[in-house]
Amino acid sequence: MTYLFFDIECANSFGGIGKICSFGYVLCNADFSVIATDDILMNPDAPFDWYLFKKGSKCHLAYSRTEYQRQPKFPQFYSKIQALLGAKDRLVFGFGSKNDVKTIATECLRYNVPQIEFSCYDMHSVLEKQYEMQGGLSAFVEKLGIDTQGMEFHDSRADAWFTMKVTERLVKDSGKPMPELLSAYTPHSSPLVLQEQIKTLFKKWLERSEAKKAAEGKPRRTQKKVTVPDWFDYRQELLRQIASQAETR
Repeated sequence: MTYLFFDIECANSFGGIGKICSFGYVLCNADFSVIATDDILMNPDAPFDWYLFKKGSKCHLAYSRTEYQRQPKFPQFYSKIQALLGAKDRLVFGFGSKNDVKTIATECLRYNVPQIEFSCYDMHSVLEKQYEMQGGLSAFVEKLGIDTQGMEFHDSRADAWFTMKVTERLVKDSGKPMPELLSAYTPHSSPLVLQEQIKTLFKKWLERSEAKKAAEGKPRRTQKKVTVPDWFDYRQELLRQIASQAETR
């Protein structure tokens, strides 16, 4: 059994759609001995949110805008990321990871590559319950005395490392093996997260459609229950939303 801890950073998440600029990971054995670690930088093919390079920002990216932009795009790294997330006998972990799972799914849609099917445990909720406290990754790193020398938060590889180290400490403090610690938690399933995102895309399409009807003087329909029809082209809706974001920025 191996463990993969990962974190992603995005150039922006306008409209709830993330555009990845880095995928950091730490791969280790069940005893937390590190096998491999890396920070995969990529061109997000999207504008960067203004605050990501602002001096003093609480979410400052680890590399320059130019460094990200000179890298290949997501499809170039697809096979490696798929192999990391989908390996046999591997548990995948993140911190606040549902958005990361969703972003990987939407990037696969955006670039028209097969979906990466995997499940990911969110250590945020496990840590909050075990230590009876709330807070972000930095709060748990500080509480548990994790060494941060030479590393900064919002560096994907560093955040993956911090997640691994607080998880290692959690296992030690609880005196329980990982399977027992995780038994009360359901991991985020990428196919289910994708279905949620498709429903969100359809709702946005409906809102735009009903707004157009209203502008033409036609009555709006009230949607009590939203069911995504088979004819809905959710990839084209995703691309339309991304294009419209670029036009308005």
